[in-house]
Amino acid sequence: MMGDNDHINEQTPLLTQSHGHQVVRHDKNNKRKITLQTYGFTFGFLVLLTVLVYTIRSSLPTPLSDNAAAVVDGFPGIHAYNEYLSQLTEPHPVNSRANIDMKAWLDKIALDFKKEGELNGIKVDVITNDTITLLTKSDWYSENEHWVIPSRNLLVRIHGQSGSNDSILLNAHYDSVPTSYGVTDDGMGVVVMLELLRYYIQHPPQKTIIFLFNNFEEGGLMGAKQFIQHPWFHTVKLFLNLEGAGAGGRALLFRCSSLQAAKKLASNAPLVHATPLGNDMFSLGLLKSDTDYTILEAAGLPGMDIAFYTPRSHYHTPLDHLNYTTPNAVQHMGQMVLATLQAIDKTNGFFDEEQETQLVYYDILGKIMFAYNFDTHGLGNGVALVITPLLALIWTLLSANGQHNHGTSVDYLVKRTIVVIEGFIATLFAFFVTVLFVGVSAFGLLKINPMVTYANIIAVGFYIFLAGLLGVLVSQLLLSKMKSLRGSLSFVETHFYGLTSFWWIMLIFSTYAGSKHVAILYFAMFSFIGNVLGCILYHAITPLGSVLSLVLSFLIQTGLPLTMMLDQTFLVMDSMRHSTVDGTPEIAVYGLLAIPIILMSMQLQPWINKAGQKGFASLVMLTIVVLTFAICCVLPSFNNTWSPNKLIFAQEYNSTTGLSTVSITGVPGVDSELQKILPAHELDTLHCEIFKKYRIQCFYETDLVPIYADQPNEMSITVKDTQCHDDTCQTHISFTSQNSLLCRIQFDGEKERITKAWAQNMETEKDQPVGSLITYNLQYGQPVEWGVEYKRSMSTEDKSNMSLTATIGCFYDEWSQGQIPAFSYLHENLDDTNTLLLRGQGLSLVYYDRLDLS
Repeated sequence: MMGDNDHINEQTPLLTQSHGHQVVRHDKNNKRKITLQTYGFTFGFLVLLTVLVYTIRSSLPTPLSDNAAAVVDGFPGIHAYNEYLSQLTEPHPVNSRANIDMKAWLDKIALDFKKEGELNGIKVDVITNDTITLLTKSDWYSENEHWVIPSRNLLVRIHGQSGSNDSILLNAHYDSVPTSYGVTDDGMGVVVMLELLRYYIQHPPQKTIIFLFNNFEEGGLMGAKQFIQHPWFHTVKLFLNLEGAGAGGRALLFRCSSLQAAKKLASNAPLVHATPLGNDMFSLGLLKSDTDYTILEAAGLPGMDIAFYTPRSHYHTPLDHLNYTTPNAVQHMGQMVLATLQAIDKTNGFFDEEQETQLVYYDILGKIMFAYNFDTHGLGNGVALVITPLLALIWTLLSANGQHNHGTSVDYLVKRTIVVIEGFIATLFAFFVTVLFVGVSAFGLLKINPMVTYANIIAVGFYIFLAGLLGVLVSQLLLSKMKSLRGSLSFVETHFYGLTSFWWIMLIFSTYAGSKHVAILYFAMFSFIGNVLGCILYHAITPLGSVLSLVLSFLIQTGLPLTMMLDQTFLVMDSMRHSTVDGTPEIAVYGLLAIPIILMSMQLQPWINKAGQKGFASLVMLTIVVLTFAICCVLPSFNNTWSPNKLIFAQEYNSTTGLSTVSITGVPGVDSELQKILPAHELDTLHCEIFKKYRIQCFYETDLVPIYADQPNEMSITVKDTQCHDDTCQTHISFTSQNSLLCRIQFDGEKERITKAWAQNMETEKDQPVGSLITYNLQYGQPVEWGVEYKRSMSTEDKSNMSLTATIGCFYDEWSQGQIPAFSYLHENLDDTNTLLLRGQGLSLVYYDRLDLS
């Protein structure tokens, strides 16, 4: 019979005799000294690694001048910034004169490049007057909207020297939301395209390249939808969409449906940044925004979505201006895109091979990028899942030859298997306890200071990490009380086996997720490799358990996995910390942040056991966790630098009744911000309610109305005629706004009587539900011709219950010169920890007249 600890007291590659028979008694001070040394080395390494990872991953390239770029055939970021981006000094939404000026500026540049190209013998097509008019259904403001949007897109095509019409599409939108200067969203995408247009005019490409500078992306992705109807669309084989949802920083490949293009980026760009998490976050609804990529991919094109993403607090706000970006950021996006285009352009037959649209892609600290398909992902995982246990089995059986005092090789194998199982049990128990500790800690902070992640996510991340370490400590302390496990769990290698087994199981989950084309667990392979190598190295260096063996094993076992986890943690911090004010649940931010932090804590399990003194260490860690919790509870949620609170502004004004209402939407606390600054007569009308579960929406009445709304000739409406035949009537109406390009006809009452409606010669489908028409003009003062066909009411009931009405209103979005006083008042009087924004279009909606069509 074996004694309780016989299975760990023999010379094997798993657990060695040198540990089993030697019991060294240390006094309490010496034990604590060893504990402090171990933790000192561990945390010192963690601090250095964290600083190193953050520094490397945050680095931006040096922007190149024209001369420097010419030497390396690279992207001149300084020229792009100074010549183009510096011109973006005012908001330019679709419903503004600045948008018209922006288009004229782009037209001039494109036509100048066309002339230069012709001098160089390059065929260049420029379309400044795109004739596409889009009729599309949407639910942006209300249900069953039908938008009639003529194109203000600019299209440029450089014909390739190969003579083929097959083309690459570069796309960026030049409009901004009304509340933003549009420097990052999407000015930097636009100027990168201008610089690439300049490059290819001087360096004729082999393949045809189409440059789409589209309008009306904000508010429905209309420009991309219009391009799908353009004849050039059918020549496109691949697209690159350039976007911005932050204020500079690094550009990120966050969605991709072309493995071949991703490989070109990975192997040619000097600094790369990519993650498959963008696809997963969009599919889960955790990112409350969209890009033209969605439209182009849905139309059957493979492509890449490259965007700036941090800080999201500046996204769609007046803080998206030149002060918050740099030429370095322009350089980063520009060289990523140029390197990809150059590589594709040099590849013969690139369009001939079928594009693989399902792929895994990611970078490591911006220095190395991997891109492969899910078959390769599954194959690599499968090989690791099969080969590693087989090699461990062979190694164990070979080692058994030297063991003659404990039965047959089978007996020996059983003993080793028990040790591995015990290690896995310890790791699995540590995982569940750590999840519990992190969950409770996060829940407590979420209840007391729910928005602290917005401005202080690094502090919160540190707090969660400490809670994770406390969970691992407590789990190992509890296990040490179990006599059946106490012996084997005192050895470092037992926990190596447990962690390796844990990551082996994670590889199974990663493989299954990959079979569903979900790449979120791609990092499992790196953690598995780190633990396997750490285990091998520990046994390869003699004497076993020496300082050299321990140090090198620690560096290998923790280095690669922690690097990957830290990189993921910073990515989550950057991408998700400011998403809560857009409607992302705060608990989702905590959950995404906790995943890599829990796995980092788990990785330290062997060294927590090596340090010993678990009771003392747990007490110290609990004290630190409590102190950190107390600090996080009083940290501010917002600040005036990188994390201002975002408040969504909207105004409705009825020019007939004189009633003007402002709505402000934000996270809880928006009412107190308004109470600080609103005049007494507006404050008396203030009332707030819960909006979409996680936010607060407040309303108040104001006498500050849009200046254009009360001008005597702002709106003219003419009912041309109404004709009825049998049971159907048609009404033809015209209206003209002098200072708005974007207007709405809202139908109320018996809308089901409407059989069709039309505007600007575009007609809805027969018997399709029509709630409203949204019309857009390219110039101010142009009439909007519209009409509606509806069935006569055959009811003999009270006429007031069966009326059909149409309310005509227009949106106003120009505010920088005081045109919307209610917006300007808030913009000027809110403290600088708050900023205003609007997603889409329509800062102020003015209702002019209600027509009875019945």
